[in-house]
Amino acid sequence: MFKKEIVVKTEKQFISLKNEISDLIRDQRGAGIVNVFVAHTTCAIKVMEGEILLLSDVEEYLEKTWPQNGNYRHDMIGIRDVPITERINGYSHMRQLFFSCEANIPCQDGKMQLGQWQDVFLVEFDPMRERKVIITYISVM
Repeated sequence: MFKKEIVVKTEKQFISLKNEISDLIRDQRGAGIVNVFVAHTTCAIKVMEGEILLLSDVEEYLEKTWPQNGNYRHDMIGIRDVPITERINGYSHMRQLFFSCEANIPCQDGKMQLGQWQDVFLVEFDPMRERKVIITYISVM
């Protein structure tokens, strides 16, 4: 077993982690599982296809369902016990509720057993941040 933390600067909504994960598990032999976890409440981990128009469809759906300029109680900074400089990001919290903060991926001989079109993404809902992603590999031999 090993654990590695990486820091990702999120300049866009979908950031592929596939290469970083592949580099970390490359030398593992036999069967295993890699867990990818993000320790934040306004982003997520998602295994999905990375086709550009699909990602655009997801972005459009999220904006229609939870628009940035929506009316969220979370954004009522004046009545919350938080600093006045707190981010106005109720939409980010709502979007994250329907995604997961982790993914478990089976591995064999140093390779993730992803489908042909699958990728592992950090999905950012509150852009331009540094995010801590924890990658844990567990051998199941």
